[in-house]
Amino acid sequence: MGALKGSIAVRRYVVLDPLPQDPRKRLEKGLRAHCFMPLDPMQELDRAAGWVSILDGEAAALAPEKLFFVASGGEHLRVTLRSDVLKPPAAEVRRQAAVRAAEKEATEGRPLSRREQRELKEEVTRALRQRAFPRVKLVDVVWDLDGGRVWLWSQTKAGNELFLDLFAKSFGLRIEPEGPGRWARGMVDDKALAKLEPTEELFAGFEGVRPLGAAPTEDEEEAI
Repeated sequence: MGALKGSIAVRRYVVLDPLPQDPRKRLEKGLRAHCFMPLDPMQELDRAAGWVSILDGEAAALAPEKLFFVASGGEHLRVTLRSDVLKPPAAEVRRQAAVRAAEKEATEGRPLSRREQRELKEEVTRALRQRAFPRVKLVDVVWDLDGGRVWLWSQTKAGNELFLDLFAKSFGLRIEPEGPGRWARGMVDDKALAKLEPTEELFAGFEGVRPLGAAPTEDEEEAI
């Protein structure tokens, strides 16, 4: 999903630190150090994440001409965060493990121990990994290098946490979400913010709204 096509669900961030010296070279180096590496079905690792070209989700060879673009407001770094998960369907693992366990118990005339059942399940999982396809997710990232703002085409908590972690590892720069909290801090000074206190309604509640700290009703628990 992203900047060039698809969803317009965007979360905006502000880069708190200045760009490093020779920014193109340093940023490109950080991206290449954490570019996407495909999962190996023969290994135990079931998740992988890294940077790929925004022009091609299969291209982890990040040449400068595929990263830096001139826009009306200045220079952009445009890249895509790719995350793959390689797991065979859990239901199929259970089904095949149960079939093989039943066959082995019938052959040996005894129930399998928990350790044997676990090992059989792991063996089935490894075999199915060779036939499974990874679940691929692509999330576009656009960084306005001159304005110090980053747009991430994802609103999911997991997607944003993955992005923040990879951004810090790749560039070593501090970043924070841009939203009402940051806007409020920019409009008033620290002393004024320190004087802010919750209103009485926050604790007493509004009409039809449960007060803060009160136990949820049965209807609310069912809704959750």
